[in-house]
Amino acid sequence: MSDEDISSNPFAALLPLGSQPQQYTKKLSANEDNVVDTTKTDDGLSERFKASCILGEIFLVTLDPDDIYSCPKVYLKDINNSQTWLDLDCLNQVVLERLLLEDPKQSIQFDSKSAKSEIHLEQDLKNASEQKSLHYLFGSFLRAQHLLVKYQGTSFEHYIKECQNVALTNAKLCLQQPELVLSQSLPNQFIDIFFSNYKTVLGDNCMVMLDFFTRLANEVHKFTEVGSVKEAFQPILDVIYQHMTTELNLMHVALFEYLDLLTFFHRSEPLALAFLEHSTPQASTPKSYEKTLLGCILSFSCIPVSDSGPYEFFNNPSAGTKTENDIIEANIWKALANLGDKVHQLFHGLIKVSDETRHQVLNWLANCLHSNEDRAKLWTAQIRYPFDNIYCSDRFFLNLCYVMLKLCQPFCKNISSKIFKIDPTYMTAVVTSDEDAKKRNIHAKDLMKLTCLISKPEHEEDLASSSNQTYNFITECFYLTHFCLMLGFQVLNDKFMRLSQELHRIQRTYAEAHEQEGENGMPPSIKEQLEIGVTIFLSLKAALTEPQLLDMSLQFHITTAVWLSQIAVFGKVDKMNAITFPLSNKPPTILATIPEITLDNLTTFTKFVTHYKPETYQAAGDRLDHLMTVILVFMGSPERMSNPHLRASLAESLSSLIPPSENRHGNMIGLNLFYEGKIFRTHYLAKHVAEMLLHVFVSIEMTGQSVAFEQKFNYRRPMYAVLEYIWEIPLHREAIKELVAYAEENIEAPNAPLFLRFINLLINDAIFLLDEALSYMMQIKEKQQEEEAGMWTELSDEQQQEQTSNLRQISMLARYHNIMANSTIQAIELLTTDIKSIFTHDSMVTRISEMLNYFLVHLVGPKQKNFNVKDKNEYEFKPQQIVSNICKTYLNLAEDEKFCFSVLSDGRSYSESLLIKAKHILHKIGWSQQDIESFEALDQKIKDLGVKQKEEDEMLSEAPDEFLDPIMGTLMKDPVILPTSQKTLDRTVIARHLLSDQSDPFSRKPLTMDKVIPNVDLKDKIDRWLRENRKRIKEY
Repeated sequence: MSDEDISSNPFAALLPLGSQPQQYTKKLSANEDNVVDTTKTDDGLSERFKASCILGEIFLVTLDPDDIYSCPKVYLKDINNSQTWLDLDCLNQVVLERLLLEDPKQSIQFDSKSAKSEIHLEQDLKNASEQKSLHYLFGSFLRAQHLLVKYQGTSFEHYIKECQNVALTNAKLCLQQPELVLSQSLPNQFIDIFFSNYKTVLGDNCMVMLDFFTRLANEVHKFTEVGSVKEAFQPILDVIYQHMTTELNLMHVALFEYLDLLTFFHRSEPLALAFLEHSTPQASTPKSYEKTLLGCILSFSCIPVSDSGPYEFFNNPSAGTKTENDIIEANIWKALANLGDKVHQLFHGLIKVSDETRHQVLNWLANCLHSNEDRAKLWTAQIRYPFDNIYCSDRFFLNLCYVMLKLCQPFCKNISSKIFKIDPTYMTAVVTSDEDAKKRNIHAKDLMKLTCLISKPEHEEDLASSSNQTYNFITECFYLTHFCLMLGFQVLNDKFMRLSQELHRIQRTYAEAHEQEGENGMPPSIKEQLEIGVTIFLSLKAALTEPQLLDMSLQFHITTAVWLSQIAVFGKVDKMNAITFPLSNKPPTILATIPEITLDNLTTFTKFVTHYKPETYQAAGDRLDHLMTVILVFMGSPERMSNPHLRASLAESLSSLIPPSENRHGNMIGLNLFYEGKIFRTHYLAKHVAEMLLHVFVSIEMTGQSVAFEQKFNYRRPMYAVLEYIWEIPLHREAIKELVAYAEENIEAPNAPLFLRFINLLINDAIFLLDEALSYMMQIKEKQQEEEAGMWTELSDEQQQEQTSNLRQISMLARYHNIMANSTIQAIELLTTDIKSIFTHDSMVTRISEMLNYFLVHLVGPKQKNFNVKDKNEYEFKPQQIVSNICKTYLNLAEDEKFCFSVLSDGRSYSESLLIKAKHILHKIGWSQQDIESFEALDQKIKDLGVKQKEEDEMLSEAPDEFLDPIMGTLMKDPVILPTSQKTLDRTVIARHLLSDQSDPFSRKPLTMDKVIPNVDLKDKIDRWLRENRKRIKEY
């Protein structure tokens, strides 16, 4: 082919601009070892020429000193002086030499006149002179990818793919032998490439970048003898960790870019295993997990690192408005949800890579939870330091809760049938090795140490799983999530509640100091303490109330409720079954394998949501029915849950379902505005609410189920709220009346009926609480008088502080007892509006009448001045309300003559003026004239009975001692012999005693009413004596 002929070749257009085809052909031909006839090999030379151009365009290098027209390229003159074109044989050497150049810019050759534009020229020069190895190699790979689209299906596709392989080979060499590019930071190059390409406008570069790094990791994995994936990528993970721990916080935009970067590590098993090994602490100490890369990303939060700061949010809260704080909180929520979703994406991706990576992730989670298990113990909660430096932080665990809850979403959303795949025997499983744990899917450690719902019944077969039993991911995820919630949400909730109480104390101190000293004279430490406390409070609240966290928690706990309810009634099941009451007294023994934390987490959550985010319930709709079900199944069934504290907590969870508008204690109970109390009317087990509520009320008092008295009343407070609410619903009122009817029919049964025990405790509580409350009010009155008289000014500063502290303590106790006394008295008044006969039964009538008289005489008699303190509202002391409730109770029972006689017979408190004094108070507090007239009629009725009673009393005063009850000193009407002590008591007296204490009051040995022996002879004597004396008096 002549020189003229080659100019017509279609590939001539690919020659450098301005170059003559004839010149280029001569160069190629001259460099051939064997000069060929161009007329015979024109196609071969043209392809080689074009391939050389493509290789040069990809790697921006040339071996031709005259190649200056196409684009800026680095001229490598030392490769092969005799070869001026590029081919696949020399390409690896060419690229390596290019990488080793200290300053590629010095070797660029290009005729700037041929540049398309100044902008393009600047970018082309930058690409050609790139010194950073990974940047250069990825750029070459990217250019090859763009050309691959152009030449797909042609003979040049092979060349381009080989170029990508060369780029990967050299990138692998850099990662495995970083000493070749010692002056460069390959980890930072990796990070820069990822960030600059991950979110490109078109997204193409992102896919190419991910493909490049994934294939690069695979290349490294193929040649592990030079360096493993772990060794190659560990420096990158180290730098990521350094950046994340020193430069970022929750609101930093780069945080989420780094989280996106980390998701790259679940693109292959070697990468995932390298990442997991990097995040596995060398020493399995509790805090070490937080100091890993996985732990680091779980520790970004609005929660302060420590109580002493630094504080990133809500600084100087007193200066901010509620709107401003709400905006800050909303921004925090958005960041926390974004963080949680990203971290979940990372965990979920790692789990999905392979069986081995799933095993490693579950191992990491289980080991972390196990090593931090002491976080949940009381002593760590009370003494924060130095435990903050020993265990993983609240920040870490709350974020881990989010991740675990999100992992549970597939079987929690819409109550999937998958929940019945959860195996209740999981916590009994024991593994012998790591391989055994992987094979059988058992990663949680020492779950058997957790307290179960019930103890293992004696003589039952072994409940532990067999040594070859395997478990599924759903089971592991379910139990690990509950364990995590125990260590995370529960612990932080406890801290939050304690902080709330402490803030109330500081606020009172602040108010007192402000009142005494004014703003200027107040010690700055008090205000600073209050500011810091509010800052921490708002930060914790923002973290705990993040909406997605709460929504997922609610779904998870509803799922738990469904599963537990089915297990508690039917044992292991594979589908939903209808639950009916009454439940069997013999529960499934499988309950002895289920940890209490499953229900403890549920009650903690419902109480928190009720107080701080009640609108969370709205999204649940009818699924809240499952919460009602699990509450009814366990609350009144000690056979299914031994722990009385936990059953009492379920009562508070029940109170969270009460609508706010209908709840008189709105300050303590929360609500589902959407549900509007429908659940108490339409739930298929609703008619059993009252019975289960009374069961738990009574059981926390009974032998073997006792709890501390203050805790007991705390438990009962929400129970009163539920009772008050359901009393207004006919379905529940009728259910209570049925309990009353049964109690009256079986009032002397060996085991006292439920309602009888309930009202006995109600009266006990009222007597104790109101008595204590009045005692504290009297002490406050004395302290206030001492202070007003100036007696404290004579004391030293230390003594004055002691007096102030004592007064504060007494005030807190007074407030607490007043609140509980008000609730208890109100409950009695409420019940007696429609239930009367059982209150006036022989075993109860004396107690109720004496209680009413005793407190009425204190509140309307001469002693009332002892309780007349300043600012009664501060102590929740509401004497007028108590008097009103007491007087209403008198009226409710007024028609029963036994009650009226009992009121009259109370020689300790009753006097003819008692009800008259009460009437004056009732006028003041606004009772209607009709009610006051009814009260006057009762007063008159009692006085009329007094005339008859006086004659009876005179007669009884002469009764022989053997006729008198040894405890009460009253004439026995139905004497009975106690079998163990052989003492004789009146039947009503011993019956009343056994309601609270099922033992002989003299021998202290166990006793029930069916064991007492009627003393027939003595009763005959008493009856005969009464007839004779009445006859004598009548004749006289």
